[in-house]
Amino acid sequence: MKNVGICRMVFPCVSETFIVEQASHLRRYHPTFVVARLLREVPFDNVKLTAASLWGWQERLFWLTRQAGGRARHEALRRLPLLHAHFGRDGVYALALAEAIDIPLVVTYHGFDATASPLALWCSRGLMNYQFLLHEAALQRRAAAIIAVSDFIRERLLAKGCPPEKIIRHYIGIDTAKFTPAERPADERYILCVGRHAKRKGIDVLIEAFARIAARHPEVALVQIGAGALTGELQALARRLGVAGRVRFLGAQPHARVIEWMRGAEIFSLPSRTSRSGDSEALGIVFNEASACAVPVVSTRHGGIPEAILDGETGLLAPEGDAVALAEKLDILLADRGLGRRLGLRGREFVCEQFDIDTQTAKLEAVYDRFAA
Repeated sequence: MKNVGICRMVFPCVSETFIVEQASHLRRYHPTFVVARLLREVPFDNVKLTAASLWGWQERLFWLTRQAGGRARHEALRRLPLLHAHFGRDGVYALALAEAIDIPLVVTYHGFDATASPLALWCSRGLMNYQFLLHEAALQRRAAAIIAVSDFIRERLLAKGCPPEKIIRHYIGIDTAKFTPAERPADERYILCVGRHAKRKGIDVLIEAFARIAARHPEVALVQIGAGALTGELQALARRLGVAGRVRFLGAQPHARVIEWMRGAEIFSLPSRTSRSGDSEALGIVFNEASACAVPVVSTRHGGIPEAILDGETGLLAPEGDAVALAEKLDILLADRGLGRRLGLRGREFVCEQFDIDTQTAKLEAVYDRFAA
């Protein structure tokens, strides 16, 4: 069995379980995580730290000089036939490391790294963003392959000047054996939303839409799982619209609990929209997870979402930022539960066909085979 180095500067982030899931389903490659800061233990015994601290002077010198320094002396890294970096920003770091130890690099672009405007990245004042802006073109030229997680991201990469022959569109899979339909209907009726409390997720639009239909469906609640800087604003909005007693903010939840809530939901809704920076939803793995549970999805025609949700077939899509249109879509499914069940079952079928993690990870390993030293 070959090894592959999985590069992520800070790992594992709460919202990035897909990286662990993808690595866990590799069958012909053994993952070695190459990280700068390990936030907590992961289910792998082969994590190799590349630095004691992301913010130490050695790291700053590395970023400024683009030299891998002592990292290249790690024999464990030298034995890797391939590095796979997640996110373009991390790819800039991984490129220097890969070239220092003379192995190929594959980089996956997941969203903001392809959609956020250069001005927004520059104004963020983040050192990693500055390095990304300075060296992204070189990264795209010198990496062995650039993986786009959707056709939408592929088009954005092409618009940025990425060589088309370098781009491989590859959907990240989800575990369809873990995300399964409920055996029986839930005891309560609720719309589920799972997402960070960030403007781009459109949770405020969902609350406004729910307030418009709440009186017609008094037995239905809105359950929101997630946390973030806008929590207070969202709770205040629910109070102002008179639905605070019907909107339940559960905060961040363990992955297993999220699955339980998802399986019992009547509808899943996350109406994402384009942020001021241009950041957009690349695909939305959470939509595939809901569909795998045979839950119909109501979302927006935004970013890569139409690749995950087939409008009128596995869910219903509204224009982004339009609370009135979103309310109409929710109302349709709450009033016609048979339609919701049909959309949900077709969603499960679609995800098993297109996004099953074993199938998709096997395709990823085929990409590794093409470039592994």
